[in-house]
Amino acid sequence: MTFLDVVASARLAACALLASVACAAAGQPTEPDKPADAEVPSIALVLPSQATIFAQAAEAVRQGFFAAHQLNARNVTVQVIEVDEDPGQLDAALAAARDRGVRVAVGPLPRGAVNALVEGGRVILPMVTLNYPDRDAAAPATMIAFGLSVEAEAQRAVKVALAEFVGVRQGAVAGSRFIVLTGAGALQRRVGQAYVSALRAVGEPPTAVDVTLDSLDRLALQLDSGQFEAAFLALDAREAALVRARVPRSALIFGTSQLNIGNPTSPGAAALAHDLEGVRFVDMPWLLQPDHPAVMVYPQPAQPLAPDLARLYALGIDAYRLAQAWMNGEKRFEIDGVTGRLSVDRSRGARVERVPSSAIYRNGTIEREEVAR
Repeated sequence: MTFLDVVASARLAACALLASVACAAAGQPTEPDKPADAEVPSIALVLPSQATIFAQAAEAVRQGFFAAHQLNARNVTVQVIEVDEDPGQLDAALAAARDRGVRVAVGPLPRGAVNALVEGGRVILPMVTLNYPDRDAAAPATMIAFGLSVEAEAQRAVKVALAEFVGVRQGAVAGSRFIVLTGAGALQRRVGQAYVSALRAVGEPPTAVDVTLDSLDRLALQLDSGQFEAAFLALDAREAALVRARVPRSALIFGTSQLNIGNPTSPGAAALAHDLEGVRFVDMPWLLQPDHPAVMVYPQPAQPLAPDLARLYALGIDAYRLAQAWMNGEKRFEIDGVTGRLSVDRSRGARVERVPSSAIYRNGTIEREEVAR
């Protein structure tokens, strides 16, 4: 699952008109009889309408998409198509886009809509979806899938921990070296399961513990045993800070972007950053490396966005860049993206592999860490 789990229940926000060709919420263009210029390639950006719970997320993606469009290719037109949750409306919108000569469609955004397209065989033109289908193998050859998966981040955190800091198990050692600490939320449980699966896959079955406020003292006793070399946190930043005080300093701690508090100098964040001293996590360069050349070239949104919406803005930037390459017929390529290092190899699968950046809390700040590929 994706960061849409976090923002799906957010209040609806008014969408700014950013499209070069705007489409009505019914999924039809405002000028249906006007064909696209045959000399200028066209991309359709298919997003949820303002009438859906995904409106605020869609607007963040839209802004990022047009930020990349304005910078990278002014000789490409973009048609924005807004649809509701009716699969028939999405089908009609894609058919209309194809008839207008659209070269590639980007979207839809909700996972359910992506599943409906794939399972129903409705991918009728080249597509870059903005979420991952449940069954990647069912995706047609004309489609690639791009999204922000915190489960994939958990897998990356395990890989970084074993490759860079903890090392692989040497010889037969009884018991678990690692502990996975999971909160009560549905997203946290998915992250926790991703840690467990990734560790089991490399022969390191962990100890898994559900974390509650009432269990913190018992957890401290369990951690004091000295059995565990590292802890993997499926918690948000505030929960992680409570747990951090109970983890022995000799144990390493790893997490996902859920642990990123944003600007550690902002009000209320400074103390939290100190509480998370030594905790490592992965997140996108857009939030961790604002001074990186690949990030600096793209404008920040006109109004500051909350971290989860900022990630979706970055998703829009990279989605446009992927669409350009996919539209040009490239089947195997890499992009130094603002969401991470992106790899596409359609011969191996539809999923766009994303490698996020690594960081650590040190002396009240967030520092970027260089790790091997």
